[in-house]
Amino acid sequence: MHPPSLCRNVRLAVVTGSASLFGLVSACFGEDGATCVHFADSAALARAAASNQPTFSAILMDAQSDAASSPPALAQRSGHEDSRVPLIAVGIRGGIDAAEQLLDAGADEVVLSPVDSRELVLRVHLALRRTCGSAGPTHADDRLVVGAYALNRRTCTVHIGTQTIDLTPREFAVAWILFSRCGEYVSRRQMAGAVWSSSDDIVGRTLEQHIYKLRKKLELNGTRGVQLRAVYARGYQLDVADVATSAEVA
Repeated sequence: MHPPSLCRNVRLAVVTGSASLFGLVSACFGEDGATCVHFADSAALARAAASNQPTFSAILMDAQSDAASSPPALAQRSGHEDSRVPLIAVGIRGGIDAAEQLLDAGADEVVLSPVDSRELVLRVHLALRRTCGSAGPTHADDRLVVGAYALNRRTCTVHIGTQTIDLTPREFAVAWILFSRCGEYVSRRQMAGAVWSSSDDIVGRTLEQHIYKLRKKLELNGTRGVQLRAVYARGYQLDVADVATSAEVA
């Protein structure tokens, strides 16, 4: 259902009290060489991380589990040594509103209930594609420099002078789109499709949250020579004051 090389030697943490959900995940990814490890709850996952067990490439969290009552990012990253490990919330009930809440809380991908195996594979595939290459060599198109800002796609970090700012994978994906298209407007629909593989209708409020956080974290108010502005009825545009955009090898 997806390239075998993507899941070969991949370890997936599956946090659920449902044997049937774990069986579905194992059936979807086991044949492609992935190792699926079952955890009854987020506390068990945290204990495993604290005991220096091998790390995971992605975490699949049952949306009906104990973690559903708290931000999934906390369950994902409590005790886990790599905060960029993607989390996929699986089996969301409540439709689009519930999916948006989980995205806002920190989930990287969402799969609605009833779980469709094809959608599950797609969402995990997208999450892994964004992060699985981080240990490999850095190429010229992995680093983008705009004025005082240097974006590193391999580490999801932005350097402003001597300051290093860590972003979530989705925050960084939004930032990369905006910085790579300085002086151009980027529509909400384009960002929703590129970053969430979904429509603006589904991730509208989540996108606004990410834009708000980027403005604050990266000081995109013009004081650093770069300003992010909303283009009425069109989208967003990053304006740079007499600064050239360049791609460099890190």
